[in-house]
Amino acid sequence: MKHIRQVSYQTGMNRLVALSSFAIHRCIMVRPLRRLTPFERFYSSTAVERTGEETETLRARLLYQSKKRGILENDIIIGGFAQEALADMSREELLEYDSIINGDHMEWDLFYFMSGKKEPPKELQESAIFRRIQEYIKKKATAVN
Repeated sequence: MKHIRQVSYQTGMNRLVALSSFAIHRCIMVRPLRRLTPFERFYSSTAVERTGEETETLRARLLYQSKKRGILENDIIIGGFAQEALADMSREELLEYDSIINGDHMEWDLFYFMSGKKEPPKELQESAIFRRIQEYIKKKATAVN
């Protein structure tokens, strides 16, 4: 048997929600599903500002983020580079690397910029760390061929 209750949400809107007898007895409120529009995402694309992060914590976070990218190609390329290079980087280099991999560039664009398929933006062209990533890719490509 279904019961109809009027439920008020934080938004102030009143909605009728059907609650089963089981839900009422267990004090569980059934909420309507929220639908996402095509322009909404489950995640935020704004970078979190981390203040006071220790250098070793920064290094560990960057290594993890390098290996867990949005696409497999970047997992392999960026993760391999990070495995080899992060241990020898200074804090300033780590912060520059952080701005590259967690910047405003989409994953596929970053892949094309690193592999030379697309012209990278000026800030990436001027980055010494970005050039090291490109050299790493060229070195790995010649080792395979």
